[in-house]
Amino acid sequence: MRKLVIALVLLCTSSAFAGAIYDLQFGGTYALNDEVTVEDAVVTGVRYNGVFINEQVNGPYTGVWVYTGVAPGVAVGDLVDVKGLYKEYFDLTEIDVSADLTGYLTFDSIHLGSLVAVGMSIAALNADPEPWECGFIQITSGMMVTQILTYGEWEVESADAPGQFLVMDDYWYDELTVTVGDCYLCAVGVLMYNFGIYKLEPFFENICLVDCSVGNEDMTFGQVKSLYR
Repeated sequence: MRKLVIALVLLCTSSAFAGAIYDLQFGGTYALNDEVTVEDAVVTGVRYNGVFINEQVNGPYTGVWVYTGVAPGVAVGDLVDVKGLYKEYFDLTEIDVSADLTGYLTFDSIHLGSLVAVGMSIAALNADPEPWECGFIQITSGMMVTQILTYGEWEVESADAPGQFLVMDDYWYDELTVTVGDCYLCAVGVLMYNFGIYKLEPFFENICLVDCSVGNEDMTFGQVKSLYR
């Protein structure tokens, strides 16, 4: 699978990200069931029934889920053209290719540049997650696994802002390798929304796992925080 180059970018004003996905996600341009056409979008994540795509300049409101209903036949890093209907699937904005008689998701070319993940802390994401729905992001604050949840999910707490939590999900990552007390320096993936919760779908090998143990003793949270200074 082609890998996207991961880096940090400064958050820019939303006017810099004009495009069909931005017009759809930011709102006001399309009504439900309108036909949406996107050209030369970058595939950031592939699932069995669709793909996440992003404008070539990453920022707020530039990612969206495309539902194909079948294996999409493209890979991460491909440029694709999409036509489908604007839907809200349990409040997740999507382009539904399967519901459009003339809809399509077609391979255009391989993206020869690099799409950079927008870096942010858990606290900043929690303060305003909506612009990053289906976005390609990197969590840059240190974090610790605090709970193993059900359905392949687990929870992390920010080391920089105790009390700020983020749920992670296992679509591309093996949750069986996750243990309470694990420490991460960063995590890269796509921000998903379902069952009323925003959650990060981290990519395989894109969690920066660090050793936060001190001998055979448990670390205090203050000691964990010191790893990120």
